[in-house]
Amino acid sequence: MEKQSLSDIYSSMGMKDCSVYVVPKIRSDYPKSDYLFLLYKPLLNNADYRILSLSVFGHYKFVMKSITSKNVILHYHWLEFQDMKSLLGMPWKLVCIMLFKLFGGKIVWTVHNLEPHDRKFLNLHLRIHRWMAGISNKIHIHAESSANLIRDKFKADVNKFCLLPHPSFPAQRIDKQESINYLNSSFGWQLDPSRPIALIWGNISLYKNIEHLLNLITEQNLDVQVIIAGPIKKGQETLTERITLKCDEETDFYCNPSFIEEKDIPFFFGATDFCLFNFTQILTSGSVEMALSYNKDIIAPRTGSLTELSNSANAFLFSNEKELSTLIRSSIFTFYNE
Repeated sequence: MEKQSLSDIYSSMGMKDCSVYVVPKIRSDYPKSDYLFLLYKPLLNNADYRILSLSVFGHYKFVMKSITSKNVILHYHWLEFQDMKSLLGMPWKLVCIMLFKLFGGKIVWTVHNLEPHDRKFLNLHLRIHRWMAGISNKIHIHAESSANLIRDKFKADVNKFCLLPHPSFPAQRIDKQESINYLNSSFGWQLDPSRPIALIWGNISLYKNIEHLLNLITEQNLDVQVIIAGPIKKGQETLTERITLKCDEETDFYCNPSFIEEKDIPFFFGATDFCLFNFTQILTSGSVEMALSYNKDIIAPRTGSLTELSNSANAFLFSNEKELSTLIRSSIFTFYNE
């Protein structure tokens, strides 16, 4: 499948000099770490496209625009909900999308996951996603390896698929000792630069199996310091409490369960020797992309689009716990023998 740009995708639908409504909102205040900002950045100053991003409360705007103009695109991301409260907003979203389509608007849907990460309301999500695949004019995927999975799961027309890889993140390289000093002084930690440091990066959520990683390291007495850094995903407060308690009990575990400001991101990766990921199921991962942008070795499961990293010099993939343990030991060995 040939890689395309956003302008390629939009123009293939006969759409130029048009308005593009993006859901959810682009966080332009975070130009180095916001996925949506980096994805749409090439078009923000493009005279052919006017990029407008909306929250759930602003959905009516793209409906109204489709009534007055046929030169309009709706580009939708993450059509899902996590609890009963967010479920209540789903009918509003679906009605707006349906009306937009009815009035002649063109829809691009970016598929980030086969299922919501918290695996709640799976049957309802499946019905919604199959409907969205049916009414979308284009289905944007980040990796060719995802195509068959999405086709089978959502009964999607492969002729709608368009490939645009996940945007890379701009990386600011900072010396390891300087990074460790910064983290220790900022968070009251005691990271030791003479020992390996692993980073578990991104939203704290159950699907990342963070507890399993920490238990594995403890039970096998692996000589590695571990940093867990990232905001708490909605509904994962109890999990975070267990993880922070584990970090309080183990001197080699450090946790910062909060949003990481952009100015601090380079220090977390600067201090890190390798990154650990233990997803249960995933198609694409912004956390992995950021780690690779910082040229960090990653240990991750052989699943979803991550399988395409098999030939990457920085990616080490596992299929079971034994392989995971072996890769961690190998990374520790490499640190002490470089």
